[in-house]
Amino acid sequence: MNLFLLPHQDDEYGVFPILEELAAKQEKVAVAYLTTGTLDGSDCPRRNDESLGVLKSLGVDRAQVLFIGESEGIPDSQLWRHADRAAAALLATFKRTNEVSRIYTPAWEGGHQDHDAAYIIACYLAQEYRCLERSRQFPLYNGRGLPGAMWRTFDPLPANGEVESAIIPWRARLRYVAYCLSYRSQMKSWIGLLPMYTLNLILKGKQFLQPLKPLRLRQEPHLGICLYERRGFCTRQQFVYHTKAMVDKILTRNQGHEYENNDPSATR
Repeated sequence: MNLFLLPHQDDEYGVFPILEELAAKQEKVAVAYLTTGTLDGSDCPRRNDESLGVLKSLGVDRAQVLFIGESEGIPDSQLWRHADRAAAALLATFKRTNEVSRIYTPAWEGGHQDHDAAYIIACYLAQEYRCLERSRQFPLYNGRGLPGAMWRTFDPLPANGEVESAIIPWRARLRYVAYCLSYRSQMKSWIGLLPMYTLNLILKGKQFLQPLKPLRLRQEPHLGICLYERRGFCTRQQFVYHTKAMVDKILTRNQGHEYENNDPSATR
């Protein structure tokens, strides 16, 4: 089964082509949202329905969608504080190691703290389910080399490893832009995201994937201050403190494994 770990309802926009392809092939898929999508931790039926509608258009049935963040009461922007709880809930849901064959998660890129927390959870679960080599991260947005609150979308960081890319057909690109208009409750965010998303589809038109690299957790996502810290969501020190226990477990399991660092300057 292909497990998609998404911090928020609408993060599926980063893997529209993959979800649609897997659904067309009738492969088993599970989409797990790891936060409630609200800052106070309350349920958000509207956000849930928006994502369910988009997923249905991609061929993903409601029965394949899990609202882990809702059942655990994990607020939007606070996944980094509750990574252990989210991972435990997923392990309780998928009890056998052969249930999950591949995991997809947002990249380790310093764009949003919940995205980076999902990456940590994905590395942990990929070890548990023995599917690390088959699992993949996908870029959403990061502020590498940019000032203030500026960011770039779908920009794979070299330090995250070899980039796999696939061309997105033109008709699909237009549909994907239209799907993003379905996230009406998040229009404030999409006012900034949609133009850049559309421009990337026009100029690049590719789905990017990179392998999971657990030992990247020893490094900063990139040189300079992470976008989420520049935007005042949390500090790197806070993020590292609250995720350290899980990261230490991951790194202990990876002792003895070689890792080729493509960007030594990113090391803490």
